[in-house]
Amino acid sequence: MAQTGAARPMESFPAGRYLVEFAVVLVAYFIAGKLGQATANIRSGNIGPVWPAFGIALAAILLRGYRVWPAVAVGAFLVAFLSPVPLATALGQALGATFAALTGAFLLRKLARFRPTLSRLSDSLALVALGGLGSALVSASIGVATLYLTREHSYEGIGEAWLIYWLGDATGVLLVTPVALTLFELRTLRNRRRITEFLVLLLLLGAVSLTIFGLPSSQQVKLDFLAFAVLPFVMWAAIRFGVGTTALSILAVATIATIETALGSGPFASGTPFWNAVLLDVFFAVMSVSGLTFAAVIAERHDAELQREEMVRRRAALEARLRLGTIVESSNDAIISEGLDEIIESWNTAAEDMFGYSEAEAIGQPFKMLIPPELEEEERTMMRRLAEGERVTNLETIRVTKNGRKIDVSITISPIRDANGTITGASKIIRDITQRKQAEQALSRMNRRLIEAQEKERTRIARELHDDIAQRLALLAAGLEQVHYELPESEPELHTRIDGVRTQAMQLTSDVQTLSHGLHSSKLEYLGIVVAASGFCKELSGRQKVEIDFRSSNVPSPLSAEISLCLYRVLQESLHNAVKYSGVRRFEVRLWGATEEIHLTVSDLGIGFDGADVVKGAGLGLTSMQERIKMVSGQIAIDSQPGRGTTIHAWVPLPSDIGPAARAVV
Repeated sequence: MAQTGAARPMESFPAGRYLVEFAVVLVAYFIAGKLGQATANIRSGNIGPVWPAFGIALAAILLRGYRVWPAVAVGAFLVAFLSPVPLATALGQALGATFAALTGAFLLRKLARFRPTLSRLSDSLALVALGGLGSALVSASIGVATLYLTREHSYEGIGEAWLIYWLGDATGVLLVTPVALTLFELRTLRNRRRITEFLVLLLLLGAVSLTIFGLPSSQQVKLDFLAFAVLPFVMWAAIRFGVGTTALSILAVATIATIETALGSGPFASGTPFWNAVLLDVFFAVMSVSGLTFAAVIAERHDAELQREEMVRRRAALEARLRLGTIVESSNDAIISEGLDEIIESWNTAAEDMFGYSEAEAIGQPFKMLIPPELEEEERTMMRRLAEGERVTNLETIRVTKNGRKIDVSITISPIRDANGTITGASKIIRDITQRKQAEQALSRMNRRLIEAQEKERTRIARELHDDIAQRLALLAAGLEQVHYELPESEPELHTRIDGVRTQAMQLTSDVQTLSHGLHSSKLEYLGIVVAASGFCKELSGRQKVEIDFRSSNVPSPLSAEISLCLYRVLQESLHNAVKYSGVRRFEVRLWGATEEIHLTVSDLGIGFDGADVVKGAGLGLTSMQERIKMVSGQIAIDSQPGRGTTIHAWVPLPSDIGPAARAVV
C-alpha cells in the first residue's frame, strides 16, 4: 500500500483502482481475522487476547484514506459471521470495528498530526494512546454490548469480556499497524552485510522466542520474567534497523508467544484463560511500547543529526556564497551568469562599470545585447561547446557597451551544474583588454614601420652594393688583369702577387653580389617567390656545402609582393638558423598553395630544441618572423623536440581575388 497523508473523495479515484484497493483491504482483514480466531484455546465467545485484524483496519484507513471503510466493514462482518455468531452479533461487531478504526484514524490525523513513517516519538506515543488504547475503547464497548445483547457471553463476565476485547484490539494495533505502515522500509536493506545481520537477528529472535515460550507451562511458574529476554533483540532491531524492523521483530515474537500459549506452553499458559489472555496482552503492550518508542527515539535522533548536518552544510554553503559574492563584487572583471536560454541571471558591479547597464537593466535580458551582430554565430558556437561540458578559456573577442561602443574583451566561460551534475547555465568572467589591444596595435604598427624601413634600407644598401661597390670592385679586378698583361715577363714574383690580388677582388665582388641578393632579391621582385626561393636554396647550398631539397606546387601566380617578401624572409631566417644550429647537413623546404592559403615549411632531422624555452627567450629572428607573418594576417608554428628535429610551418591566407585559375603548378 502506498502511503497517503489524508483521505480523498472516493469519486476522485478511478473505479478500477478503488475496486483493487477494496479487494486488498478486504482480503487482508479477512486473513488477519482468521489468524486471530485460530488460537481457540485462549479465546472465549468470539473474543481473544490478540485481534490483528483491527490493526489491519486502522493501517488501511491511515494509508488509503476514509474511502476504504466499506472494505473494513465487509471484512469484519464476514469474519464475525463465519465464526459463527448470529447475524445481529456479526453486524454489531463489524459496526464497532469499522467505527473504531475511523475514530482512531481521525484522532491520529487531527490531534497528533500523525506521520505513518513513525519516525518521531510523538507518532509512536500517539499510535499507542490514540490509535491503540483509545480507538479500542470504541470497538470494545460496541462489540461487548452487541455480544451481551444477543446473549453471546464470554469469559467470566461483562467486565472481563470488555477488558480482553479492549486489550485484544489495542494489541492488534500495537503489533500489526506499525508493520503495515513501515513495511516498505525493508527495501532499503540492499547492503549484503546488513541483510546478513537482519537475517541473523530474526533467526536468533525466533530461537529465543521458541525456547522461552515452548517450554512446558509447569516449568515456567516462577520464571515468567524470562519472557522479557526477547527485549534485547528488539532493542537491537531498533538501534540497527529502525522502526520497520523493530515492528516486524515484535510481531514475530507475539506470533510465536500466541501460538505457544494457545498450545499450552510458555509462561502465560499456567492460569485461567482470562488471566492467560491478560498477561499475554500486558506482555505484548510492554514489548510494543518499549520497542516502538525506543526505535522512534533512535530515528528522531538520527533525523535530528541529519538536519543538523544539513544545517551545517547549508551554513557553510551560505558562507561560501557570501565569500564568493564579496569576491564577485570586489572583482575588476565583469562576472555574469546566464541560463542555457542565454538570459542574464546575475550581474556584478564591474559589469555595470564595463558595459554601462545597471543590475536591474541587465538581469532578465538576453546576453546577445552585448554581442555585435557579426559575432552572434561565435557566441552560439561557444554555448554549444559549453552545453557539452567544455570550458572556454581566454577567448579574445569584441563586446558592445550600452552606448554602442565596441570594446576588446577576454572571456572565460565555465558551465554551471546543479546537484545532479546537469549543466544549467554558464558563468562568464569578462576582462576589458581594450588598452592592451591598443598597445599591441600600436606596437604592431611600430614593428610594421620598422620592418618597412628595414626593407627600404636593405633595398638601398643592396642597390649601392650591386650598382656601385660591386661594379667598382669589378673594374678594379679588370685593371689588375690589365696590369698583369703589361708587366714584363722578367718580374714573375710581381705577376704572382697581382694575380692573387685580382683573385681576391673577384671573390670580393662575388661576395658583395651575394650580400646584395640577400638584402634584396631582384629575382623575388621580377620572377616571383618560387624562383627566388629556389635560387636562394641553391646559393645557400653551394655556399654552405649542404643539401637543401626544395619543392613547390600549386603556388598562385602572381602573388602579392607583401606576401612573397614575408615568406622569403621567413625562409631565409629559418634556413640560416637550421644550418647554424641543427647539426645536420640536409634540409627540406616545401612551398605549396591550398584552397585559401599558401604554406611554407622548413624541416630538418637535427638535434632540435625545447620550443617553450625558445619562446621564452625569443630572439630577434623569431620575433621578426612572427611580426612579418602578422603583417599579412598569417600564422607561424614551430614544432621541435630535443633529438627529433625541427619543423617551422608558416601559412598565409590568400586574397579573395586570387581564384583557382590563378594557381600554377610549379
